[in-house]
Amino acid sequence: MKALQRIYPIAAVAVLMTAFASPAVAADNVTVTVNATVTGVCKFFTSSPVVNINNTGTGSNIDPSLAGPATGNAAITYRCSNGTTPTFTVPATATITCSACAGTPTLTPSIGSTNTGAGSGMGSGNDKTLAVTGTLLQSAYENAAVGAYTGTIVVSVNP
Repeated sequence: MKALQRIYPIAAVAVLMTAFASPAVAADNVTVTVNATVTGVCKFFTSSPVVNINNTGTGSNIDPSLAGPATGNAAITYRCSNGTTPTFTVPATATITCSACAGTPTLTPSIGSTNTGAGSGMGSGNDKTLAVTGTLLQSAYENAAVGAYTGTIVVSVNP
């Protein structure tokens, strides 16, 4: 019993020391730098544009008896990061072929473009337009073989 009487005061002192012990305090801190860089980028938002060259106002129909050039255009939607100026690469001509015609003849329309300028952001409502035009002079189509002519061009935008 005497042994227990000696242990109780020691246990009581240990409990009191634990109760009044100071809480743990952080010994150090560090400043963390957080970075983000928004890059200038431009993207097309029209998936399959078509330039229908015509002189009749209908589809890609060209009436070789009519005077003047046959023209067509496609409106291609693009967006660029806010303040980013796009650089477009558009070929000067296209080669379109009549694969169903004897000898597979070709026509070579001139290609041009205009755009509505620098981007105002990539979000909805910030669309800009690249208009791609195709022109065939009367001298190019007036003696052309009858048939549907088709071909493709690649248009690119940077950055």
